[in-house]
This record gives sequence, C-alpha cells and structure tokens, in this order.
Amino acid sequence: MDQRSFIEKRPHLKDFIEFLDVLNKESERGAALISLAMIDGLLEKTILAFLIDDKESKRLLEGFNAPLGNLSTRASAAFSLGLISEKEFRECTRLRKVRNEFAHSVHQKFSDQCVRDICATLEFSIRDEPDKKVEPRSQFSTAAISLILNLTNRPAYVAKKRIVYHEWPY
Repeated sequence: MDQRSFIEKRPHLKDFIEFLDVLNKESERGAALISLAMIDGLLEKTILAFLIDDKESKRLLEGFNAPLGNLSTRASAAFSLGLISEKEFRECTRLRKVRNEFAHSVHQKFSDQCVRDICATLEFSIRDEPDKKVEPRSQFSTAAISLILNLTNRPAYVAKKRIVYHEWPY
C-alpha cells in the first residue's frame, strides 16, 4: 500500500506520517525541536478538546502570555486534568529537557553527556540489545515517536468527555 492510499484510509494519521517524513531528514537539533513542537501541538489540541468550547478556553492556550501557552504548562495541565498518564507526563518532561538543551545551545549534540544522561532515562525508548547499544538519538527518537503516537488520537477520545458549562447553586 502506498503512502497516499494509507493516509486516505487513515486520515487521522496524516499529520503523524508527514511528521515522520520531516523527522527523518532533520539534523540532531532539528529532530529535538520538531519532535517537541509536535508533542506541544498535540497537548494543546487535547486540552482544547476537553475544555468548554469557548474563546476563553482558547485564550488559556493561544496568544501572547497565554497561561497554558508553553509545553511545560500544557503537560502539567493535561496531567492534572487526567488527560495524560503519569508515565506520559514524565516522558514529556524528559523529552522537554532534551529539547531545552538543543534550544539553548547551537552546538548541542546527542553524544554530549548531559543529553546522553537524559536519553538513558527515557521510558518509551528502544532498549539496548545484548549485542547492540542504542545511541542517544535513537533513544530520543523512539521515545518521542511513541509519545506522539500515544497522543495522536487523544483529542478525539478526550472530546467525548468534554466539560460543559452549567449553573451552580448558590
């Protein structure tokens, strides 16, 4: 089955497939930045799918100085609202730390000790085999892809539990 017919049959995976195409062509720094941008966007969609469908909810996540306008606060909010698991939250936090290393240093590499140490703690990553050591970039990529796959359909599931406004007694 070619990619086009695959996407036609599974339109919910279109963004994911496009992300994989871009990720495979990226530099180390680019891979870290775009992976977490994808996770950030999925968390935003998930939270918006849960909150009351109103412009005030969107203001929490979008625009200048939005209280939930960055990856860290979105991950915390999604976990606190029960929209992601504790394991997903921990993995997001570790991946975010790797992204921050790349965001704050143009010369950062996956082979640098600080990044290697974080990648070694990733729970969703591929593991070493007895005869093959997994490199930090592969640990990062597999963990990020796994988390992204977990979150890809989450907005659709969460929307079924969307909160609605109702009057509260005095």
